[in-house]
Amino acid sequence: MSTSRKPALGSPVFFITTAIFFILAVGLACNTPTADDATSRTQIALNIQATQAAFDETQAAQNQAQAQEEAEEAETEPDYQATTDAQSTQMAANVQATVNAQQVTQAAQATATPRPTNTQQAAPPPTTQAPPPTQQSTGPEEDFETWMRSASILLFEDMAGDFNVPRLINQALERMGLSYVDVKDAMGNYKTQILSNGPGGRGWDLIISGKERKDNISGEFYVYLNDSLNMGSSLIIEEWDIDDIASGKISSILSRCGVEFQRDWIDEPLDRQLLYPINGDHPIHHEPNEGISLTNPTNYWTWNVFDLGDLLQLRPGSDAIPLWGARTISNNSYLTAVTCMDGRLIIQTYSTHSYGDNRVIMMWQNYIYNALKARYEHLSSQ
Repeated sequence: MSTSRKPALGSPVFFITTAIFFILAVGLACNTPTADDATSRTQIALNIQATQAAFDETQAAQNQAQAQEEAEEAETEPDYQATTDAQSTQMAANVQATVNAQQVTQAAQATATPRPTNTQQAAPPPTTQAPPPTQQSTGPEEDFETWMRSASILLFEDMAGDFNVPRLINQALERMGLSYVDVKDAMGNYKTQILSNGPGGRGWDLIISGKERKDNISGEFYVYLNDSLNMGSSLIIEEWDIDDIASGKISSILSRCGVEFQRDWIDEPLDRQLLYPINGDHPIHHEPNEGISLTNPTNYWTWNVFDLGDLLQLRPGSDAIPLWGARTISNNSYLTAVTCMDGRLIIQTYSTHSYGDNRVIMMWQNYIYNALKARYEHLSSQ
């Protein structure tokens, strides 16, 4: 902003200028003639008017200069005010930015460094909410012997329709003191009970399928029995007619057991009907009965149809355990009884009534006892 200023009214410069004009006026007056004639008075009046005009011009020039100065100052003051306002605004923005930066820094520090907790605070009052229940085991809680007394057992025994001979499988159960559902030879009832999946739908603990009368049980029944195996049930199958149905529905069960049909066992003399224990150390040969031998053939079925049953052999890599065989020269063929699937499945291909009642009943008791034990261990592992 410019600092030069014009002489203001009342300033020293103003007085000096006025004095100059005054002197000039006096001088002019002194130089006029003293004659008191009209011409002299006229000349003096003209001189005074000229002096006054010069003074007026000077005064007008000073006034004009002062007005111009005030106008310049008026124009300069808004600029100065705008500059001041802008500086104030910028300063406020800088202050606010600084405050914001400090707040962000403090928030970051609070996040990075957790406040120390007061370890002297009182512990919260104990909650009254009950703790979550512990996972309950699905396996039996009692020992095997106790559990076996209440096991769910389903019995199909087609010899119930033959009144010429006694039933032997049901006698084995009765002598063991076990409870069971007996459908006798009623195939429709048998199917209904299998599909019911046992008491409570939990799966039967043991299903016994005794087919000895040379007919019925085939096809769909082996689908149902295979499904029961999938549910964890134990299963004992007596099947003499594998030669006719080996490629049918029973094939899935045979494959799971690791065995296959070898040949039909037919028209053998009595001395060729003796059965030999293949794995004499297996518990089925010892629990709960010891000293069982199937060397007393009855010839019951020979005179009837001349068909004694079937012979099986192990598949390559099979983990099935042979139990009984028709030859002493082989441990993996000519088999008439095997166990597999950790003892939950027993397949018998000889006819129950082909041997003395008491020995066969004890053999069935060993089958039942060990099949139930396998089921018990299966449940305990769940």
